[in-house]
Amino acid sequence: MTVPCKFGFFLVHWRVSWGRKSRMDIIERVRLLQVLRFAPLPGVKPHERTALYDRLLSDPPVPSPRMLYIGCVEARLEPNRHIGIPEGAAIIHRTMGAVVAGIDEKGKALRLGEAASVQLAVNVKNVQHIVVSAHTQCGGLNACLYGCDTPDMGYMDEYLKPFYPLRDKIRKHPKKVQMQELEEGTVRESLENLRTYPFVKAAEKKGLITLHGWVLDIDTKQISEVDQKTGTFQEMDVKYSALASRYLGKRRKR
Repeated sequence: MTVPCKFGFFLVHWRVSWGRKSRMDIIERVRLLQVLRFAPLPGVKPHERTALYDRLLSDPPVPSPRMLYIGCVEARLEPNRHIGIPEGAAIIHRTMGAVVAGIDEKGKALRLGEAASVQLAVNVKNVQHIVVSAHTQCGGLNACLYGCDTPDMGYMDEYLKPFYPLRDKIRKHPKKVQMQELEEGTVRESLENLRTYPFVKAAEKKGLITLHGWVLDIDTKQISEVDQKTGTFQEMDVKYSALASRYLGKRRKR
């Protein structure tokens, strides 16, 4: 299905059918939305930016999920609306701090709910992407960094223990950078913990699935993404700023 939208003197055609091979990849879609929302785009007219952004947000529900999104239980965050994930496009697993524990040396899942969600996504739904998405100002990670070893937070303390070695290293650094380092560090560690699931590791090795790590700014909803080769994070709109121009260029040529 092609939806024509007239803006000025040119026509933008946007394919909204997710059922075709030509559909946009879900991760590329999120990156493009971030670029359209945050990046300065020299040479791109405001109405072109707005038209493409609005068209992306108006996509219809998706018949089957393409992604497993592992995010925090944070009440201020609605992944579908704030990130721009179409209805039905993602299996969403929410847990405190968006941390993934994986399996232990005996092959036992440390968190059954997490393991079941990952297995469903990879083995049953055949998703193409897994995203681990932490966020800024996280109460769970704040508890991890500053302590929650009191009787009224015993479950939280037990839950966060796998990340205490990382926390202890970060506590040696200047206080002003500790929380950002914990946000980014737990994402990197969670990605490695995902790979402790044999079926995730096998699917990734075969090129059937790609893992991604994000940190979302809770105020602006701007996303930083980890480069898994270097371990560094960079804003999506900076890294993929050329994406909008390429898409708009394709539309102009039609």
